[in-house]
Amino acid sequence: MGGVQESTPACTARPRVLLLCSPCMGHLIPFAELARRLVSDHGLAATLLFAAATSPPSAQYLAVAAAAVSDRVDLVALPAPPPGALPPSAHVRDRAAHVRDRAAHAVASNVRRVRELARALAAAAPLAALVVDMVGVPARDVATELGVPFYMLFTSPWMTLSLFLHLPELDATRAGEHRDAAEPICLPGCVPIHAHELPSSMLADRNSNTYSGFLSMAKKVTRVDGILVNTFSELEPGVGNGMDGLGLPVYPVGPLVWTRPVGVDRDNECLKWLDQQPRGSVVYISFGSGGTLTWQQTAELALGLELSQRRFIWAAKRPQQDTAMGAFFGTKQGEEDMALDFLPEGFIERTRGLGLVLPSWAPQTAILSHPSVRCFVTHCGWNSTLESVMNGVPMVAWPLYAEQNMNAAMMEVQVGVAARVKVGPDRFITKEEVASAIQHVMEGKEAERMREWATELREKSVHALSKGGSSTHALAHIVNMWKQNSSGRK
Repeated sequence: MGGVQESTPACTARPRVLLLCSPCMGHLIPFAELARRLVSDHGLAATLLFAAATSPPSAQYLAVAAAAVSDRVDLVALPAPPPGALPPSAHVRDRAAHVRDRAAHAVASNVRRVRELARALAAAAPLAALVVDMVGVPARDVATELGVPFYMLFTSPWMTLSLFLHLPELDATRAGEHRDAAEPICLPGCVPIHAHELPSSMLADRNSNTYSGFLSMAKKVTRVDGILVNTFSELEPGVGNGMDGLGLPVYPVGPLVWTRPVGVDRDNECLKWLDQQPRGSVVYISFGSGGTLTWQQTAELALGLELSQRRFIWAAKRPQQDTAMGAFFGTKQGEEDMALDFLPEGFIERTRGLGLVLPSWAPQTAILSHPSVRCFVTHCGWNSTLESVMNGVPMVAWPLYAEQNMNAAMMEVQVGVAARVKVGPDRFITKEEVASAIQHVMEGKEAERMREWATELREKSVHALSKGGSSTHALAHIVNMWKQNSSGRK
């Protein structure tokens, strides 16, 4: 899986950036893409350390890692902590807090290894920077010891970062529980954030471990020297202007999305099927690498697709009754080849020729870029949202957890390229609403407007990454600072 490279003397070797990613599939993808750009576009060397939550790492992690190696990025897999080593807080009943604490523990337990690897790398070539995600802040001491800049790659949108940076102030000035607030949170440049759109950890009791852990993580964000955000200024133009008084340099360097197919030999079936469909006729359904539905909701989604009579391609996961993030740390070996026995009886036969169901995994970037695809039913995870934006595909927003409700609100209200599903009692979405939401995005004046805006946004995202584009310029500026810093330490 790669290791520390020791060859050329430090005086002639390329400066190296060390990137530390927690065991979150949604983080690994932008980290791998950032590492690739640092190497291919800016002449740096890059070592990507990724902490594992499971032993062995999930099949999805290994696929992403293998693709990154081909782009001359050195990969080091950090071992997962023993199952019995989790701190007491990681056994709380709240699923979001459980996931957060597992990810944080996987990183914290490897800080000693990160220090050893960083020292070995620094002996072979100048270290330009250490880049971590939200739960990697405990590695701050490693950067301090080595005298290198310590940066965060924030893998969610600017709006979520703004909420994090403002949370300590909100906690100090707001009375009562956040979930009971009648007035939305209004942050500079952001769509108003209503109580039901907040991350689940903010909806917990403010005296709970769930909330206090979330608040503590928000406070630690300020321990970095700067923040790279996986967004681009044209997507969230007003948010960046509101960051000026927060005391941290923030740079939009996205979209950082997976631009190359993983597992090319597995793409053939669905892409050949798409080739046979009329242009702009297909609905693509996926809830990302981590999202899962209950058995009842999975069945209702299937029946809604059938009711819509629209062509569809569905990356379906085995249902989970107790959590919407059942695949957060990736799928197990062989799980992507599972049986589809959780679908309603006769569904596959009744929709044969109309739709295609893929078990668990799908080449998402290839699907979204296909001219047959017109609509994306998505959980609004930020990677999926950006991939949809980059391909000009309007969305049916079906958020599940984390900041996804905020993402959905932004993409519908502020950006205008999504329509949120209407949620009924007990958070259940009926087959009639599934069909209606798809119809809303596929056909009619509103659908055409969303399509036009999505096309404009795609062009803006391409420009942001072009030579002279806003994100390209921002990343070049940061890299130049890193290179100057490393040159001064030779």
